[in-house]
Amino acid sequence: IISSLTLKQKRHAGIPDPANRLCEQDIAQLLAEVARDNQLLVHAHFNCMICSKGQALQQAVNFVESSLFSLGIIPSRNAYNQLELFRASLPANASALKKYDLALLSAKAAACLFFKERQPGSEDSRFLIRFTDRRGIPISIDPADLPMSSGRISNRSKFVLGGSGSGKSFFMNSLVEQYLLYNMDVVIVDTGHSYSGLCAYYKGRYLTYSEQEPITMNPFAFKASEYNIEKRDFLKTLIFLLLKGVNGEVSAVEDSIISSVISSFYALHFSGGEAKTELNFDAFYFYSIQRIREICAQDHVGFDVDAYRFVLRKFCLGEEFGLLLNLATDSSLLEEKLIVFEIDAIREHKVLFPIVTLIIMDVFLQKMRLRDHQRKALILEEAWKAIASELMASYLVYMYKTVRKFYGEAIVVTQELEDIISSPTVKNSIIANSDTICLLDQGKFRDDYTKVAALLSLNETEQKKIFTINSLDNKSARSRFKEVYIKRGSTGEVYGVEVSLRQYMTFSTEKPEKRALESYLKHHGNYQDALDAFIYDLEGSDLSLTEFINQVNTHS
Repeated sequence: IISSLTLKQKRHAGIPDPANRLCEQDIAQLLAEVARDNQLLVHAHFNCMICSKGQALQQAVNFVESSLFSLGIIPSRNAYNQLELFRASLPANASALKKYDLALLSAKAAACLFFKERQPGSEDSRFLIRFTDRRGIPISIDPADLPMSSGRISNRSKFVLGGSGSGKSFFMNSLVEQYLLYNMDVVIVDTGHSYSGLCAYYKGRYLTYSEQEPITMNPFAFKASEYNIEKRDFLKTLIFLLLKGVNGEVSAVEDSIISSVISSFYALHFSGGEAKTELNFDAFYFYSIQRIREICAQDHVGFDVDAYRFVLRKFCLGEEFGLLLNLATDSSLLEEKLIVFEIDAIREHKVLFPIVTLIIMDVFLQKMRLRDHQRKALILEEAWKAIASELMASYLVYMYKTVRKFYGEAIVVTQELEDIISSPTVKNSIIANSDTICLLDQGKFRDDYTKVAALLSLNETEQKKIFTINSLDNKSARSRFKEVYIKRGSTGEVYGVEVSLRQYMTFSTEKPEKRALESYLKHHGNYQDALDAFIYDLEGSDLSLTEFINQVNTHS
């Protein structure tokens, strides 16, 4: 074969025109591969049979041809021996192929099209989340239990990335709704009112931070049986967050002193020495000032007690943030199925934003321990940025470890590419503990995706899948849907999030749509009744959804 190829190469070289030069170069490249890599030469045949309704056949043929052409493969349409090719394509009939149907190429090139591929189907599990495949056919996958048991992932936590308008809130609302149908406990820390409709529909608790009604919690009050090293480390992290801010640096001396103060405070209280004192921030604050001075005098170490006293004083009762850490958490929250903490009002507040986020996370951990028989999910929308620092890194690792231990999952959601690239805490504490990656439309990030791909361990094959999100011609005869890439372990697939009109209106974050539904809510009082009335009027109006919404908003 090699001798005949060499002879053929010389014949092409003897006739100097562009076509012959191309043939000569192709043969030279093939011979070089055989010599360099010891490649085996084989005769191979490939054919594609396309079955479709008449009006869609040409579209399908064009799609296959363009896809092959993008790989450097130029297919030919055979019309003279179609029956012969069809017979030869049946199992065990390959010997019917003629010489003129075979092509000579290297074994490596011939094998490149021999890959295992099939249409995705529903998985066999008791915990299934509904999606559609790329054609719109309903399928269900298990994002947690099945891949955990098979060793594909080692935790249930997720990291979600999608630019503004990519369908991130749409996907998350759909996921949370299905979690609630499995009787899961869900706590959400939100900064954009993305879950207000879902929370109202399922009658959850929607807590909004305001100066008149701040979200208050008392992380200092707990029973002796609940006190352990992890609880002490959480309180230490909280104290340093109050003292130094989210990006502060803590010395070894400061760390040791505050750890010692916390230990002695609770040892004294639980032994009965301070039995009548209520456990709250104020009690710890006044005790700690005295105890820090004693430790500094006894061990001859330095600690700026005056700065500590001055900075933390604003969290005492009667001061600027006095209610925040002194009033007990509403105990009924621990029994709620769905709680949304909406803290958009303080997202730019450098003091309150990280503190409130941290204590909400601690409430979730309390809820996990109390309801250890329940599946649980903590969802941090853009609020995660408030605690993504070296000071908080150890707490984040502890939180992820605790979540995994108590049958739960943490989901971090973001839309800012620069946030995940520039923050080492994201890589070491969040992504390292999130074995499931969910990516919405990444078109906006395409020009600078190398760093993201490295951070999320996305190889070239996975990236190609990602950049097909929402780009296929698969929208005809389908309701509203967005696509999402879900990577469990090392590989992932693209799925469709397709919902009904009722779900779409509940999940929507578009202001005109929310405003129209709110006008119905004023008249009906109950969210589900308002949604029923809205859809009934829409279907009887003969207007499109956009036209109907504009009409409602004009007359409301």
